[in-house]
Amino acid sequence: MGATQVRAVEVVVLAGVFADPRGRAYVAEILPSSVVDLFDAVTADREWAAAADLTARALIIARVLRETPALDARYQADVDAGHLGFGAGEDGGAAAAAAQVERMLESSAALPPADRAVPPAARLPLDLRPLPDLQLPTGGLLGGDTAAGDAWVPSPIDVDTPAPPPPAEPAPTPTESAPRADDLAEATVSTWLNAQLDDPATALGPASTRTLTVFFGAKSIESSVAEVATVTFGQGQKTIDVSVELASDDFTVPPFAQMLRVTRAGVSINRALFEITPLHAGASTLSVLVTVSGNFLQRLEVTFDVGTADPPTVVNYGRPVGAATVLEERTATMQFMPAIGGYQLIAKRISPDPIQIRITPDELGARIAGVRDVLLATVKKRQIALEMTISPEDGTAFLQDLAFAGFRLFQSIFAGPEASDDLKKVGVWLRETLSGEAATLQVVSSGFPVPWPLMYLTDRFDAAPLSWDNFIGMRHIVEQVPMAEIPSVPPATTIESTPDMAVRVLYNDSIDVSMPSKPVAAQRVYWAGRGVSLTEGTAVDDLVKTALATTATDKVLYLYCHAEAAADSDASKLIFTGSQSVTLGQLQVYAPLEDALPSHPLVFINACESGTLTPDFYDGFVPYFLAKGARGVIGTECKTPGLFASEWGKAFFDEFFAGKPLGQVVLDLRRRFLQDFNNPLGLLYGVHCDTDTVVTPALASAAAPA
Repeated sequence: MGATQVRAVEVVVLAGVFADPRGRAYVAEILPSSVVDLFDAVTADREWAAAADLTARALIIARVLRETPALDARYQADVDAGHLGFGAGEDGGAAAAAAQVERMLESSAALPPADRAVPPAARLPLDLRPLPDLQLPTGGLLGGDTAAGDAWVPSPIDVDTPAPPPPAEPAPTPTESAPRADDLAEATVSTWLNAQLDDPATALGPASTRTLTVFFGAKSIESSVAEVATVTFGQGQKTIDVSVELASDDFTVPPFAQMLRVTRAGVSINRALFEITPLHAGASTLSVLVTVSGNFLQRLEVTFDVGTADPPTVVNYGRPVGAATVLEERTATMQFMPAIGGYQLIAKRISPDPIQIRITPDELGARIAGVRDVLLATVKKRQIALEMTISPEDGTAFLQDLAFAGFRLFQSIFAGPEASDDLKKVGVWLRETLSGEAATLQVVSSGFPVPWPLMYLTDRFDAAPLSWDNFIGMRHIVEQVPMAEIPSVPPATTIESTPDMAVRVLYNDSIDVSMPSKPVAAQRVYWAGRGVSLTEGTAVDDLVKTALATTATDKVLYLYCHAEAAADSDASKLIFTGSQSVTLGQLQVYAPLEDALPSHPLVFINACESGTLTPDFYDGFVPYFLAKGARGVIGTECKTPGLFASEWGKAFFDEFFAGKPLGQVVLDLRRRFLQDFNNPLGLLYGVHCDTDTVVTPALASAAAPA
């Protein structure tokens, strides 16, 4: 057995042991310290969590050994001393993985030292055969799969015994070897999204057509791009169909999407092939867009230096708010990003190419401020601030002013003086698509803090007749997904209420000083009878040192307080009892992003009586909380009366804890408060979260106050 074959067998065996659910303690119990240190180095590697199968994990181990010669030397000394030994066993999947790893090592620079002696036959100090609960991921690096759910139990045989040859027949496809549908649980699968140029060693050239192949699977060393991805499967779902499209101003690309069928092994059965042609030399960006039933999943921004063989740069955007357990269909999806001279819009239903929006941030901010000014002028009225019910006269005036401002905001984006024909078509498409029954609008954006629920849709604005139903948020579910770089696997959208539902509520008790309805006191009574594992607080330290600490276990973080926005987002602040405040900049320093929240709480900022709150506030705080690990953020677009905020918060959690999807809860409450109180202020609440998020199992209704 040659050195490469020995190393292949070793790393495959170690990959199985390192994947054991008993973790580091188990490794330390049965293996020498050099292997424990290797385990620490490998599991800390950023690619380990996303490795889709045994082969991929084994290659990571081989790479770590190659890149850390001192660790490799210690490890090899233990092998040579007979402290551990390896064999391929009788498992065909493991043998196939070892054969694949051997081929990959021979074709790369990952070979062990040439002078390495083949170790003598040796045995592990403890028998590794009793691993009945070890379930290894499936899916081969080169596209093949072992049988789904098969457990590989390494057997300590002599390393000089030749490994069994690869199976003569091709490995079964994932669908052929998968368990029955009724045995398949919900699952989030980590994998890689690969984009591979034909003849990758040859530089792209202007006007020269090349083929780009896109597929899911283990990271391919031949790919121009390979980025972490996650795909989610529902109960009983064997495969999922993913749509892949390209968009670019710098390449000609096909105007149509292609479908990839992805298995639970994280491998696409097929590959999508696109012909692309650079339009010029130099920096040229290509967007790879991945959706499921119109639901945004991932976006790669790949920039090639056309004319050179330099590797491309990549930004990997995804859903920091958590991939849905089942990615439900979205009726309309749009993606917005800043661009030179305005913003870039991708709306593939209208145009295969990116669409430019010629509006400056200042102009957009003025239109958003117009909506906010109407809201502020209304909520400052004493009767509206102190009562739940809005009079018909105040309601009519509010509708007229807000509809005008909401229509003007829509018009400035989609029908301004410099709007292209394609951009105008998007506006028409949006009005027509959202003219019927309740649908889900998904807006994925970066630096585009538009209050979509407050947009008023109509062909031509006329002061009469007006209707609250023409506001997007009063008729449809609106999901505002911040586009952010993927740092890790996103949390699932299911919030488990067992063994307990941990909720942390932080108040500003000072609100009750000026509010006759004493909304904070009402909130305290509500939460005391809500039947959750409750923690309360009123100070900045309760947020910074406890709620945002890595030891926090909260599933919901609810802030009933004041908030203020500032031109510099670092100066925006949350305000608690006694005017204690903490700015976003201070949070970034004292509760840094690297201290992630393992419980992935839903953050609800119910900021009442906050006169200087603007949508820009959430352009800073939403990315912060999401980067910390929150599954989503709900917040108000501007100042909200304390009484309304209190009643809305209680109603929201009653419905949400009852097991209804979050987006449907928000839409239903907007309609209910409008019908019962002639009060449309539910439109102030923006959802920066996957609207499919649910609590399961549902909780019992709140206890009636004594």
